[in-house]
Amino acid sequence: MMVAQTNSAIAEAWDVIQVLSADERMRALAEAREKAYMDYDTNINEARSEGLEEGMQIGEQKGRQEGRQEGRQEGRQEGLYIAARNALREKIPVETIAKLTGLSVDEVKQIAAGLTD
Repeated sequence: MMVAQTNSAIAEAWDVIQVLSADERMRALAEAREKAYMDYDTNINEARSEGLEEGMQIGEQKGRQEGRQEGRQEGRQEGLYIAARNALREKIPVETIAKLTGLSVDEVKQIAAGLTD
């Protein structure tokens, strides 16, 4: 009340509140409007949360899919290296191994350098 006495804008707002409070129909409209604002905010927050959750699920699925694909590629590459090592142990020429596995001659030479037997 003291602030309303020193600030004309607050005093005017207080007068509007008094008028609205006195008129039951106006008060009901004001309450309905306030409820609509709160419902809107609640709906927006729920939608945002649902969207975030859905986005996280999609991201997890995509990550798993990419991980499986990378794993298959790594497994294929490892299989080629094993085949190259076995072929080198059988004294098959480096160029032939490269042609059969799709590895480069340099890659096959690196594998050969790593053999210790």
